[in-house]
Amino acid sequence: MQQENGFASLSRRTFLLGSAAFASSASVFAMDSPPIDWAAPRGKQRNLLAKACSPEKLKQSLLPREKYRPFPTIHDRAAWQGLREQTRSSFLASGEKYLGYKWPEMPATTFLEYARMGNRTHYQSLRDARLHALQALVYAECVEAKGRFLDDITNGIWAVCEESFWGVPAHLYIQKADLGLPDPNDPIVDLFAAQTSALLASSVYVLDSTLDTVSPLIRERVYFEAERRIFDPLLRQNFMWMGLPGGKPRHDMPWIKVPEGQVQPVNNWDSWICWNWLTTALFLDQNEERRFKGVHKATICLDKFINTYPEDGGCEEGPGYWNVGPGAMFDALELLHSSTSGAVDIYSNPLITQMGLYMNRVHVAGSYYLNPGDASPIIHLDVDKMYRFGKTLKNRDMISLAISSMPAKYLPSTLPAIFNETELRAQPPAKARLLRDTWLPETHIMAARQKAESTDGLYLACVASDNGKSHSHNDTGSFWVYSQGLPVLIDLGGETYQKKSFDSHRYEIPSTQSAFHNLPTIGDVQQGVGPMFRATDLAYEANDRSAQLGMELAHAYPAESKLKSWRRTVKLDRVANQIEIEDNYFLSEPVAEITLNLMTGCKVTEKKKGELTLTSAQGAPPTLISFDPALLTASVETVPLHNEELNRNWGAEVYRIQLKTPGSRTSGKLKVTVSVG
Repeated sequence: MQQENGFASLSRRTFLLGSAAFASSASVFAMDSPPIDWAAPRGKQRNLLAKACSPEKLKQSLLPREKYRPFPTIHDRAAWQGLREQTRSSFLASGEKYLGYKWPEMPATTFLEYARMGNRTHYQSLRDARLHALQALVYAECVEAKGRFLDDITNGIWAVCEESFWGVPAHLYIQKADLGLPDPNDPIVDLFAAQTSALLASSVYVLDSTLDTVSPLIRERVYFEAERRIFDPLLRQNFMWMGLPGGKPRHDMPWIKVPEGQVQPVNNWDSWICWNWLTTALFLDQNEERRFKGVHKATICLDKFINTYPEDGGCEEGPGYWNVGPGAMFDALELLHSSTSGAVDIYSNPLITQMGLYMNRVHVAGSYYLNPGDASPIIHLDVDKMYRFGKTLKNRDMISLAISSMPAKYLPSTLPAIFNETELRAQPPAKARLLRDTWLPETHIMAARQKAESTDGLYLACVASDNGKSHSHNDTGSFWVYSQGLPVLIDLGGETYQKKSFDSHRYEIPSTQSAFHNLPTIGDVQQGVGPMFRATDLAYEANDRSAQLGMELAHAYPAESKLKSWRRTVKLDRVANQIEIEDNYFLSEPVAEITLNLMTGCKVTEKKKGELTLTSAQGAPPTLISFDPALLTASVETVPLHNEELNRNWGAEVYRIQLKTPGSRTSGKLKVTVSVG
């Protein structure tokens, strides 16, 4: 019954998110800046930041750079000496590892590996090593303040300033010359260019005049590079991630057709870059007029990001992107709030709370979260962001999730986290809420467990959205089953990126396909790619006895599937502690066979015809999969996992159960029951 299946190159993909209109005067920008008012294709025109603070009010409220001191600098000795002793020691030890550090070279040929062979990790590992070393040296010097690390910091800052591009090779499709080597005449700002600039700006901010003891040209060099790489390009151009007109059309989502002249979809790039952009502008820009213009444009872009979110706060990129989506938005809002003495404040809007609570709602247990699309099943929550977000909103559920998620070896890595650690650790122990029922009516995710605040029994969740979301897999109608808080029927989720993850070959990767989710294959036809392939006619119900979600999946498949209807209902029976998956289908003409696919990390054995036992290596009790053997025949494939991220999450292999219908039929009713065996 068990057979091998080649699965050597699973992968991930890029970003999609809708955006909504925002109208504002372009008069605050330079005359040659592109226009900023535009009607985006989808979303709601909330424009919370624009309504909270007009350009005039923002300009009046914005603190000058010299007066903006949200965090202690190296001169504030009491603050740095008052850090937790273990944190101080860790910072010193980390910095000492890089004394006399040989900064790794970044050859052009290594940069070219992405364009030539699709490898993005070699160059990025060199870049990441440099930035990690620089940050470690800066924090060590701030803790010790004896000048011991300054020469190595100087070498690091100088090395980063001399890089041709602060971003990564995979994102060069934004430049006019496309992939290859960076064009210095076409400076672009991607996620990582913004991240690099924020690290340099933070380093200059905290070290302040101590850098001048080595040379006053160090800070001047950083100012110069930030002007040409960050400030000027961001004001003079509208990049595709901004949700504004004029960005180069993206080719990484070929199934999304953006008409000529229309705005590009936005996603976590928007909030993540805006957070780093604001950090750089507020800490570094010496031109106060340009600094204001940059902050103002960042608020417009952040409005675009917030506008895309549904009222239920669901993150369509999944919980794996919360830290750099809504979490990054929160840190950007905090910078706006502090730099305007509270004039910019949208925290009272209910949507902001819903965006924060998303992680509570998709939390299964421990470090496990629901993982639609490219999200990982195991999430390392940014506990500092979540705690501060919850504290700002006065939301106990978010605070409890943060406290309960703190790793044993937690070490803060950002300035807000460093100076918030003492307070975070002083909080009394807390358990994360385990919600009995979750229903996100616009995100189309349901989840249900046997009883609230407990991992006892079975847990069922289902996504019934569309296949055109950001980081989307063809997974609408797929479901998860956990037992005692441990995975049983799974979604493989996110993988280590490769070039194929971001181009027209995306859906050649098995883990993105519906046949490698808990979904039917009609003959040999799988679900289609794009937002038009979706679940419809959703019906959700939950009470003390059960929770269920019904949906129509015919529109999730292309016409060649011959589907007239595929009505799926997933149900958790709380009384019986079992899960029922019921599929009723009608076809316009018969197909050779229909296959119900079920993915699991558990060992599968056939107990008898119509019964499979799933045995978990993680300690979940045996699970029984039951079905009518007259209607379905079982086989099991071993799926080796060679992708680094998949291997880390699931081990060396997983299994695909295939339940096949015998013969040609035009209609039928299939039922699978999951129970504790």
